[in-house]
Order: sequence, then structure tokens, then C-alpha cells
Amino acid sequence: MAAGFNLILDHTRSLSPNILHLAFKLENKLESGEKFNFIPGQFITFLFKNSEGLIKRRSYSIASQTSPADFIEIAVSYVPNGLASEILFNLKEGEVLNALGPVGKLIIQEHELNKRHILIGTGTGIAPYRAMLNNLGSQIEQDPNFKIVMLFGAQYAQDLLYLEDFLDFQKKYSNNFIFRAQLSREKLGERRDLESYAHQGYVQTAFDDLSLNPSSDLIFLCGNPNMIDSAFMDLQLRGFESKYIKREKYISSN
Repeated sequence: MAAGFNLILDHTRSLSPNILHLAFKLENKLESGEKFNFIPGQFITFLFKNSEGLIKRRSYSIASQTSPADFIEIAVSYVPNGLASEILFNLKEGEVLNALGPVGKLIIQEHELNKRHILIGTGTGIAPYRAMLNNLGSQIEQDPNFKIVMLFGAQYAQDLLYLEDFLDFQKKYSNNFIFRAQLSREKLGERRDLESYAHQGYVQTAFDDLSLNPSSDLIFLCGNPNMIDSAFMDLQLRGFESKYIKREKYISSN
């Protein structure tokens, strides 16, 4: 069972017009300076009270780039009148929230490192992959044959969260890491400023270009539930067994 703890909001910053980055510290660890331990790919769950006094759960992937972490970082999309986003977007520095975790199965396993990792995310579902970058870099340095592809699905280029982190990683490990953005609504012909990483369409549009191989690829899916379901069905039709497709679907309420 996941442990409970209190988080104090330390700071925020805007990632896009409708997405906020929040950084928390552990309330009872401030004086000792103890850091937050997690496995990259895991998430935490906040416990919110609705207008009727009922507890509702909302889960967010941890985006922190180091573990143990000084800050527990998450990315939150704004949903008009949404319980969680109304609370989180109006949260003030120093305010406290109750949370559970960390938990989750969207993690890198040592026995799977012989496979090419295909990291697929839409919207804030890209956050767990930001948390994985240090571990992935260490693995590349240990094994120069280790390959990674990241597919980031968004509507517009302005919605590509943590873009600089991913592009810096690609620059450092250009022989091992491919970053590809799939933009569903951006008119690329009108955006001469976008680089070669930007492509038109949904993440599934890129599957044919990747020469996917069910025997040598491991798939990670995180983000929009419709994308996850659609991609999962597509991948199964391409011969992938479910054990080689990792999915993270969060509990939105209880």
C-alpha cells in the first residue's frame, strides 16, 4: 500500500498556455533536508475534497530528473471547472496537499535493457520520460548499442513540454536517441521555425517510419487514454505481445 505524506508547494512555472509545472517539497523533511525517493516512471496521487466533502484521487507522473529528488515535480493540464486543476492552478507557495505514493509500473527494468525502448507520450504523459533521462543516459554510456525513440504527441508546437530537456539529451546522445514530435493540429507548412523533429499527425502515424519489431522493441505508453487504447490495438495488430507494451492509466476518481 502506498505511503501517505504532505507536500508543500515551493514554486511553479508555466510550460504552455494551459499547462503548469509545480515543484513540491516534503513537509516533514524540510529541516532534515531528506530527499524524495522514487523510481523514474512512477507517479503520486493527490487526495482532494470535492464540494460534498468526498475524497477524490488525481494522479500525476513525477517529472523530477533526479532520484532522490530535492523537489517532487509534476506537470498539470488545466481542465475548466476540473476539481484538481482548479486547486492546483490556484495553489499558493507554502500551501500543503496530501498525497500517496510513489507507485507505478511504467518503469525501466534491468532485464529489458536488451530491447530498443520506444517511449510514447501525449500531453503531460511525457513527464515520466523526463524523469528517466538520467537513467537512460547512464545505460547508453554502459551499452553503446542501447537505442531509444521518443514520440511526443501534441496538438501544437507550443504544447511540447520540457522540449529543451529532450533536445539537449538528443544532442548529447545523437547516435542512440531519436526525438520525434507528432503535431496533430499544427500547420507545419506555415512554421519554418520548426526543426526536423516535428511531423504532422498523431503518434500512431509515426509507427510505419520506425520499423517496429515485436521481437526487439519495448513500448511505453502514457497520456491520453484514447491514444493509449488506439496505440495498444495497433501494436497488437503489428504482432506485439501485451507484456512488451507498458501502459499507465491513472485513477481519476474514487
